[in-house]
Amino acid sequence: MHSFIARQPIVNASDHIVAYELLFRTGLQNKYPSIDPEQATSRVLIEHFFLTNVQGYDDTLYLVNFPYQSLLNQIPTLFPAKYLMIEILEDCPPSDALLAAIINMHQQGYKIALDDFIPSKKWERFLPYITAIKFDIKQISIKQAKQFIDTHQHYSLQYLAEKIDSLAELKAAREAGFDYFQGYELYKPEIIKKKRIESSEFTVEQLELAIQQSPIDFHLIARLIRHDVTMSYKLMRFVHAHLNEPFRSFEQAFQLLGEEKIQLFISLSLTAAHDPDPSPHYETSMQRAHFCEQVAALPQFNINIEHAYYVGMFSLLDKLLEHPLSDLIATLPLESSAITALLTQQGTLGKMLALAIAYENNDKSSILKQANELQLELDQINRFYRNAIDWSTPEYHHLRLQGNLAHQL
Repeated sequence: MHSFIARQPIVNASDHIVAYELLFRTGLQNKYPSIDPEQATSRVLIEHFFLTNVQGYDDTLYLVNFPYQSLLNQIPTLFPAKYLMIEILEDCPPSDALLAAIINMHQQGYKIALDDFIPSKKWERFLPYITAIKFDIKQISIKQAKQFIDTHQHYSLQYLAEKIDSLAELKAAREAGFDYFQGYELYKPEIIKKKRIESSEFTVEQLELAIQQSPIDFHLIARLIRHDVTMSYKLMRFVHAHLNEPFRSFEQAFQLLGEEKIQLFISLSLTAAHDPDPSPHYETSMQRAHFCEQVAALPQFNINIEHAYYVGMFSLLDKLLEHPLSDLIATLPLESSAITALLTQQGTLGKMLALAIAYENNDKSSILKQANELQLELDQINRFYRNAIDWSTPEYHHLRLQGNLAHQL
């Protein structure tokens, strides 16, 4: 299964690309599909920022449309302010509730644009908190837009002319005082196709139930996420975007980020969820995770069991997302020992991973080598491997919900 996102460049007066608008697509056909706007926005955000974009953002600014309710819910605050410009959709009513939400996000450093803007006195009170105004020059003539620009020079506003389809329109927009330009005359939207992975149906169902509870059991939330490759990967990237420290546990991350923000992120992820796309690499990832955590729990190893668990879980990300593992690992808040284990299978964690892989391949010489280096008994690790296979099957879901872990069997 793949993600499809179109991005259309925005240029300045010197024709340099300064930003991209992200546009939702469901395939290679370059048009907006019939879909609920909330779901479209959720999928664009989750897939671009926390799932498929593994090249970093290069300090690039991305413009994303937000429907009314997502603005009231402060959904944009889940994403890095330095990379995001919030576009207020043209059908949003200029209500008191929306103004309060915009003021709050403005105070947090977010750039905000009015999309497809049609001048109205009802929007005047919003202007002190707006960074840019986008005029669709097919709806509002360049002459009308210039009148607005000339009469609002007391605001620190930037102006973007969109739907520019000819050199004559581009020239007229420049002369009218626009700062930025977007349209087919400059660049058409480019569709980016990336491999996407989905959460299991069980995880989605249980998380939907869990976040509706009152009060919410965040220990249960953490357990559900821990046993799902996709949610773990997305949430770790979310943690990495907001916390500048290595990952310890989801419980700790919840405390540092705040439960309200975590609940909002999970709700957004569930809105963006697709039907699961089963992959043998997914199940193998979970088997490796459960195997490594059992080995790491032995008393002779003084290491964080969670680190061993996620080394096993993320060891097949390159197969799942069809991208180099080194790039994917760079987006996660992992300890250096875990990164080394994943990339080179060196160190204690790396040897545990190598042992799990040797069992998968029934490589007896490698099993003996890694077992000797880790000073493990074969009977013991044979049991761990059988446990790992069992533990990754649906029959063990109820134990995981109860908080039991593979190394506690």
